[in-house]
Amino acid sequence: MNKKLIGVLTCLLLIATVFPVTGIIIDKNHHESSTRLCTKYEKSSLSPGDYFRFIIVDERLRSYRFHIPLGYNNETAIPIVFSLHGHGANAWDMRRYTEFDDKSDEEGFVVVYPNGHFIYKGIIELLLGLWYGWNFWENQNYDADDVGYIRTLIEYFQEILNINASRMYITGGSGGACMAYRLGAELSDEIAAIAPLAGSIGGAWGYTPHYMIPTPSNPLPVVVFHGMQDLHVPYFGGWADGVDWMSVDESISFWVVHNMCNPIPEIETSESGNIITKTYTGGSNGSEVVLYTVVNGGHEWFGSPYFPPCEISATDLIWDFFEQHPKQ
Repeated sequence: MNKKLIGVLTCLLLIATVFPVTGIIIDKNHHESSTRLCTKYEKSSLSPGDYFRFIIVDERLRSYRFHIPLGYNNETAIPIVFSLHGHGANAWDMRRYTEFDDKSDEEGFVVVYPNGHFIYKGIIELLLGLWYGWNFWENQNYDADDVGYIRTLIEYFQEILNINASRMYITGGSGGACMAYRLGAELSDEIAAIAPLAGSIGGAWGYTPHYMIPTPSNPLPVVVFHGMQDLHVPYFGGWADGVDWMSVDESISFWVVHNMCNPIPEIETSESGNIITKTYTGGSNGSEVVLYTVVNGGHEWFGSPYFPPCEISATDLIWDFFEQHPKQ
């Protein structure tokens, strides 16, 4: 038994003391290099509610939460939203900040909160599962296959729930937003739209070579949120937290060019002057790119009760955008 698998089983024993899991099985998934460790159900047996599950991808133990909305009965295919936490956070944080569970019940979609790969900092973080990250750029020196992890979750949820394959979406904040950008690029054949908040399409860790997400194979609707006062992922790019970030303009231009949108946006400014909305329309297959700039906004989930008051709700606007953009 190799060291990585021993580590996986050790972590499982530790986590199981905090999060009891019933009916655990191990079975091979569609990828030879991945094995699932999770509770297996037939589609008809899953009911509305909250779940916490484990999965093994590429011999790594991963975990995720998900919420099935009130009224789900497996008879009608429903959308699914993957909501990715920030670097150094976890799925529970993302669930609290975004309040996507409430939106899920109101609008009838499944929401999944994956934990990134574990970044070991100390025994407390190990026991409590508090420190997770994403391999959102290839120059981070992480070997976790986070793209494969999310792809596996997409396939798995299509097996256990009645998911509308034309309405699968990804959002994320901070490092999760960077990961959403990368997933949008690498999974544009499956994903209908993405919504990054406070992220970037590329940059460099320390003095490593700059990385930028690859060119997507398909057009993809994108809605972006960013605070102009963000000190961790600077709006205008540059150095912060040991990273040389690409700017919001560069991130937006990447998708405008790829989607073949009109490069001249429609601009709307709120009465307060604090919210500037730029909409780039006319893209291929009905795609568009929308940027919400919060002039006094920092590194935060806008509209969340855990952050300063804001006149917009990112969660509401993200779902409105997703609802308007099924896969074409």
